[in-house]
Amino acid sequence: MHGEKKGGAKKAIGTIILVLILALVFVRFVIFSDTYKHGQVVRTTEELDNIIDEAMSKGKGEIYFTSSFPPKNIDFYDILQRNTANGSYAGCELYALRYEYVPCPEGYEVHLHLSEPSIYASFMAERRVKKIASKFEDLEGDYEKIKAVHDYLVLLNRYVAFEGGAYSALCKGRSSCTGYAFAFYAIMRELDIPVTIEIGGNHAWNRVQYQGKWYNMDVTWDDNGVDEISYSYFMKCDKDWRGHHHGGSDAESSIAPRGKTARDYYDMVPNYNLIDDIILIAVFVIPVAALAIYLVRKKKKAAPIEAGKVMEVGNWAFLMPRETPFSFEVIRKMCASPAKRDIWSFENGQYIHLIDDEEQNIHQRLEVTPAQFFEEIDFVMTLCRTNTRLLGDALLKAKYLLQSGQYKPGDYMR
Repeated sequence: MHGEKKGGAKKAIGTIILVLILALVFVRFVIFSDTYKHGQVVRTTEELDNIIDEAMSKGKGEIYFTSSFPPKNIDFYDILQRNTANGSYAGCELYALRYEYVPCPEGYEVHLHLSEPSIYASFMAERRVKKIASKFEDLEGDYEKIKAVHDYLVLLNRYVAFEGGAYSALCKGRSSCTGYAFAFYAIMRELDIPVTIEIGGNHAWNRVQYQGKWYNMDVTWDDNGVDEISYSYFMKCDKDWRGHHHGGSDAESSIAPRGKTARDYYDMVPNYNLIDDIILIAVFVIPVAALAIYLVRKKKKAAPIEAGKVMEVGNWAFLMPRETPFSFEVIRKMCASPAKRDIWSFENGQYIHLIDDEEQNIHQRLEVTPAQFFEEIDFVMTLCRTNTRLLGDALLKAKYLLQSGQYKPGDYMR
């Protein structure tokens, strides 16, 4: 009965582990998969645009579809403009485009790669946007909210040319222009302040509305390095707007910065990376560690096998030889369930074989010949060749001491 219960417990634990592994595989390769496949043949540019937009809205970066025509004019900036207009931004980490196509019977097999949207990045970016906006939503007036977000993003980030997207800017603290612009755009929309993303000359910036007037804003170019903030591109009218592909302000004059310092706004927002790490540990790591500790303790409690075991063969655990006050136990075999013990020892010049089996109620103490004793040692040593050299060396030492006739209590421990 005891063996059946233990077998059932092992089976249950194995089932739980298997389910967890399958769940992790499903989450990684299904829920968090970056792949989007469209099953029907695309016949118009409008259908093509709809496929890309749908994939982006789902946080997919690898897009596969079949087109009846060669898609020669897929434009990165057109995709970006489309997917940030009218609040359709979904946190995607869009900042690069690569695509290729090859002929097929239906037309062309197309593979389009957008670096690097993902459901995880979208989720984390949107979550971070809401948290940051909640810290600034009680500031007095839209102007202070605009300045707070501008200053916070500048101090939070450092410019890195080959990264982009709101996730990079908000969660990694490093990004190219698309990260600054996407992050500013998303937080402004969360604060109900009209905003756009502008594209031109391989660069991205924003326009923001204040008191019915549109102002140009480039958070990226206001970042002059570590803790160095500029307002050269902060709420500018077109006449003060330099170095950009186009303007878009209908204001007569720019607005000078005023109010709190950038550090004041930055300090209003907690270190969310640290908070998220603590939450991650609390939600995932601690329960897994607790389960592991529980299983280890349960196993130790259920298996009365000493910690010195060095080899397992079948249901048996072979322990290192040891000396006791009464004997030199050379071969020590223990079985946890049912509780069994098989010990070959040398005691007062005699070779002894002890057999204990609690389930069968067998308790025997047999005197054996030296030949039988050393034959058993040799047998166990053959098992050691394919399992552990440590135990084999210990048995070899014990065999030498006993066969030489020079063994005295305490010799083995020297």
